[in-house]
Amino acid sequence: THTDSFDLLGAETAVRHEFNPQERKWSRTALLCRIEPKPFSEGAMRTAHRLYDLAATGPDSVFVVKFSKDPKESPQRFFDDVEMQMEARMWAQKFNERGPPKSVDFIGAYVLELVDRAGQPLCGVEKFIPGTYVKWNNNWDWSDDQRNTPQAFSHFTWQASDHKLLVCDVQGVGDLWTDPQIHTADKKGFGKGNLGMEGISKFLTAHRCNSICDFYHLSPTPSSNSKRNVRAR
Repeated sequence: THTDSFDLLGAETAVRHEFNPQERKWSRTALLCRIEPKPFSEGAMRTAHRLYDLAATGPDSVFVVKFSKDPKESPQRFFDDVEMQMEARMWAQKFNERGPPKSVDFIGAYVLELVDRAGQPLCGVEKFIPGTYVKWNNNWDWSDDQRNTPQAFSHFTWQASDHKLLVCDVQGVGDLWTDPQIHTADKKGFGKGNLGMEGISKFLTAHRCNSICDFYHLSPTPSSNSKRNVRAR
C-alpha cells in the first residue's frame, strides 16, 4: 500500500506533439497532466506555468508550459519553436560527437494540445531546469565572450551544415540551453527570427574565434584575433 497522496484533482488529458529532426516527422502521444493555473514567471509574449506529468515521479515529472498572451497568435508558432529547438538539439549532438572539452545540449521540447479545454488550445512544453539562466549570444551581432563553448557552437553549426544554417540566440543554465534561433542561408523556415544571410553575416563578422573553434578546425572569421584564448572555459 502507498502512504503518500496521489492527487488527481485538476488532472487533464492532453495530446503531446513531438518532432523528430532526423526524420523530419511529427508524432503524437497521449498525456495525463496537471498544470498550475498561476504562472511562476512571465515575459512580454508568454506566461510560464509548472506542468506535472502524472505518469512520472520526482524531478522527472516537472515541466514548464508556456502560454501565449496574444489570443490571435498563430498556433503554428508553437510548432515552429519546437521544430527549431529540436533541430538545434540535433546539432548539439553532432557537436558532442567530436569530444569537445564541454558537451552541450538543448532541452527537449514538444507542443501540447489541451483537448479537455474549450477550443483545444496549444502551448509549448519543455523540462523544468532549476538554476540561473544566462544568455550567451543573440540572433544578430552580440555575444558574451566570457565563455568559449557557446560561441564556438554557433560557429560550428555554420561550418558543419555546409554553410546552410547557423544556430544562435544561445541561452540557458550552464551548457543546457533553450529558445534558440536558427538563421538559414535561404531564409526559409524557423519563424520571423530567421534573418537569413544578413543574420548569419552579422554573427560571423562579430565572432572572435577561440580555442574551441581551433579544436574543431573552424575557418577563422573576420573578427578573429591572431592570438587565441587557449583556455577552454
